[in-house]
Amino acid sequence: MIDDKRFDLNLLRVFKALMEELNATRAAHRLGVSQAAVSASLKRLRNAYNDPLFDRTQRGLTPTPRAVVIAQQVEAALAMVAGTLGTEENAAAERPSVVRLGLSDDFEIAFGNRIIDAIHVERPEIRLVFRQTNSLMAVEALNARDIDLAITAGGFTDSRIRHRSLGSSHYLAIFDPAVRGSTMPLTVDDYLEMEHLLVSYSGLTGVTDDVLAEHGRRRRIRAATTHFSALPFLIAGTEAVATIPSHAALAISSSSQLAICETPYPFPRYAFGLSWRFDALRDRSVRDVRDTIVSRFSEWTA
Repeated sequence: MIDDKRFDLNLLRVFKALMEELNATRAAHRLGVSQAAVSASLKRLRNAYNDPLFDRTQRGLTPTPRAVVIAQQVEAALAMVAGTLGTEENAAAERPSVVRLGLSDDFEIAFGNRIIDAIHVERPEIRLVFRQTNSLMAVEALNARDIDLAITAGGFTDSRIRHRSLGSSHYLAIFDPAVRGSTMPLTVDDYLEMEHLLVSYSGLTGVTDDVLAEHGRRRRIRAATTHFSALPFLIAGTEAVATIPSHAALAISSSSQLAICETPYPFPRYAFGLSWRFDALRDRSVRDVRDTIVSRFSEWTA
């Protein structure tokens, strides 16, 4: 065992960076040192704790059970040192908390204002920042710490990401009833005769095309957009229709002239949930925002 009087406290900063990055290269960049220096520090840490601390996998580094146990103690120790010195880390802790939530704009349109209101009631000192993302981008953004939490469809296989289900949604058709002359549900013929607006990251195809293909049918696409928020402006005054998640359709129709109805073909429901990086909940603000969103969504989606 190494004498604690000879232990280099800078090693704890390296340990903290490795725990948060789970990648030696990123940890070195964050600390402003070479990767060789991080590797040398990790070797000393392993000797000091008599444990590998991190195992190498194809996805990067994975903390051992011993590393997980001591992580919170290391975090507390560094916070205490920062508090005695009045360092930047301590000053940052005194600034208003900012929690960054990644979500696509259908969730922002439907739930953004309710999330803001709920956090304002429970933790008014927290500033929420919404950042556009989707299920393809969320894992990278969470691991890069560009966002703290993400609301997306489906889950992730990355072992560093934790996930909590929030609910599910189906699809509704949305159109301008003033142009169509009716708010009645669309028939199959109506639906296929109308031009469609596609909301898609690729701009090429969407779930509607998959559903129609099952019935041997195709639609005519007028244009494609990546943002649901553009639909009121793209549909109004036209004969176009869009088929979008029900939560977004309900929110858009409630604040515009557009009408909604069930689709003439049945669409599958899909699940969505809240995700975060495994170590993000060490920040109390992130933890509180996570808990508030999880607890409120059951009533928002009822």
